[in-house]
Amino acid sequence: MPPRILLLLLLLILPLAAQAQTRTSGPELEVYLSREVSDWRLEGGSTVESRMNRLGLSIHDRVGESLWVGVHGGYLELTQSGNPVTQGMDLSGWYLGASGRWRFLELGPLGLSLLGQYTYNEADDTLGDQNTQYSWHAYGAGLESALRFDAIQLRLGADYTRVDGDEKSSGPVQRTLSLSEDETITARAALDLLVDATGHISFQVESGGRRSAGIWFARQF
Repeated sequence: MPPRILLLLLLLILPLAAQAQTRTSGPELEVYLSREVSDWRLEGGSTVESRMNRLGLSIHDRVGESLWVGVHGGYLELTQSGNPVTQGMDLSGWYLGASGRWRFLELGPLGLSLLGQYTYNEADDTLGDQNTQYSWHAYGAGLESALRFDAIQLRLGADYTRVDGDEKSSGPVQRTLSLSEDETITARAALDLLVDATGHISFQVESGGRRSAGIWFARQF
């Protein structure tokens, strides 16, 4: 992993070192599965539809009165339409990142939060003599509202995400192209089922730059 990525992760995770003094609740572990579709613009102007399945783990903790930080990572699968160097391929790989949440307003059951996230991703596959590799960074920041009832919580939000990376192909087709996401704004709706005092199951859908659906299983320790 490039040193700049490790440095960024360390800077985002550093507040965890202070949790012994400021923590007011235990860490939360999530296991999740999601399906995501987005349009990537390759250098030269062509656009390809990229479909990703993610299986991951995340852990985050409260490190201040209204601040949470965490790390996430896992396995990903990538397929595309409209790209000759990935035709027939099922690319697979991994991702690792960090996130933060600052709840800046709380009025009874209603809360408003600012979100930030960074993820590094890699995926590749070989079909015959053709090999294609992807590596990309995803940076995001957004706003989310949450309305909590007795056993459920409804969350609505929107975020800006920048995707920046490279496609490297070798074999009959040899090329290296930069890539970005064609649309950067995504709207999100999620429903949290609060199964008990320390656990919940979440269902989430997104539309816009990302079109996705996923399920999260969470437990606080």
